[in-house]
Amino acid sequence: MDPKPSDISELDFFTRQVLEPKGFAFMWVYKPLCPDCKNSRLKKLKKRDKVYTCESCKKTFEKGDYGELLVYNIEYTCPKCGKQGTDSGKWKKPTSKTSTVMQKFECKNCGEKLKVSRMSKKKK
Repeated sequence: MDPKPSDISELDFFTRQVLEPKGFAFMWVYKPLCPDCKNSRLKKLKKRDKVYTCESCKKTFEKGDYGELLVYNIEYTCPKCGKQGTDSGKWKKPTSKTSTVMQKFECKNCGEKLKVSRMSKKKK
């Protein structure tokens, strides 16, 4: 499991959520380190770029290759048993912007099925 982030610029995705009635989840996904040089994280040089580039070795990666390198980390408090736990693994970024579920996982203590959802804007 990766350490908690200190700088948001190193992250590809993060969210904090309340899991009703008394649970909580904090999920973060770091931008992956370059698999070749392992010195810096991959990122888009310009927002409209189609490829991700390593700042150190300047090697480029397609969107599909970048997606295979992503790893999620979750710290949670289970709403059923109230115990804290962690989970991590390969993360497949949702392709659709309308997809509501970001990651499904199980509580390590009681086996309760939990999920982290995409945050939605509330209508006024």
